[in-house]
Amino acid sequence: MATAIIGAGIAGLSAARVLKAAGETVRLFDKGRGPGGRMSTRRAETPVGEARWDHGAQFFTARDEAFREEIVRLREAGAVTRWRPRMADIRKRSDSWTVGVQPSENEREPLFVGTPSMNAVIKAMATDLPIDWGRRVTKIRLDGQHKTLVFEDGGEEGPFDKVICATPAEQAVDLLSGVSDPLSVQAARAQSAPCWAVMLAFKEKLPVDWDAANIADGALAWVTRNASKPDRGDIETWVLHASPAWSREHVDLEKDDVMAQLLREFSTMSGAPEPIHVAAHRWLHAKVDKAAGSPFGWDEATGIAVIGDWRSGPRVEAAWLSGLACADFLSSAK
Repeated sequence: MATAIIGAGIAGLSAARVLKAAGETVRLFDKGRGPGGRMSTRRAETPVGEARWDHGAQFFTARDEAFREEIVRLREAGAVTRWRPRMADIRKRSDSWTVGVQPSENEREPLFVGTPSMNAVIKAMATDLPIDWGRRVTKIRLDGQHKTLVFEDGGEEGPFDKVICATPAEQAVDLLSGVSDPLSVQAARAQSAPCWAVMLAFKEKLPVDWDAANIADGALAWVTRNASKPDRGDIETWVLHASPAWSREHVDLEKDDVMAQLLREFSTMSGAPEPIHVAAHRWLHAKVDKAAGSPFGWDEATGIAVIGDWRSGPRVEAAWLSGLACADFLSSAK
């Protein structure tokens, strides 16, 4: 049985590894130029050397036993390690900010990150899998039980017996409309929130006694000293994530304006000086606001499935479990 998987993120790779282990032929197609997606790493030259930022997913946790076992495998491969930041809660009070210390590391669930960057997780999971990078699927064409993928450049691949759509919900709607209306409707009901991310580098370490903070009542929702993560180098790098509400309101704002506004707010709460490097990135589908309510969707009539964190929740673990559940179902249904 030949299965095509559209999207080589956490969910797609999770499904592919299980199907391949079950003896099925799989091929993955991803629009990105290489491993990453929302677990991408941005690199740039600064006046003090090359710096890098995890500007999408910041960390992940593991609550399910199967995912814990996967983390063990990834740690043994050198792709994952523990992150032990000093955490804080920051809240805006009139024109000032109050900082509260979060529970110590021993009192909260372990946090994990890719090493030496977040996309190391994707790279490790993609090992020995047939992935076509830089190929955007624009259409799924049905011919009986066979399916052909049509690409942005006009090329085609197929036929395939099954197709698994491992894209954000909004992209799944476009691919599945008129092809699998039940799955398209499910994807349309899910909702994602955008997120503006700003990446900063400084000459010296900032004068704060915390490495990461959840923020309430402002434009920012999360800030972190990226350099506090293992193997990130010595340059003082920070990542700022705007809140879903602010990002949605300013989704079409020019990058220069985004950087200026978010940097100004960060500077007032942290005392940060002028950075030596600043950049911005807009994630249109950053976080699941409203999930579909099940790990995966399956259309028996067309042989098409949908997976991803939009099925059950905004967590890296949820995406991985979505792919696992779908692949286990398809393998057992042979």
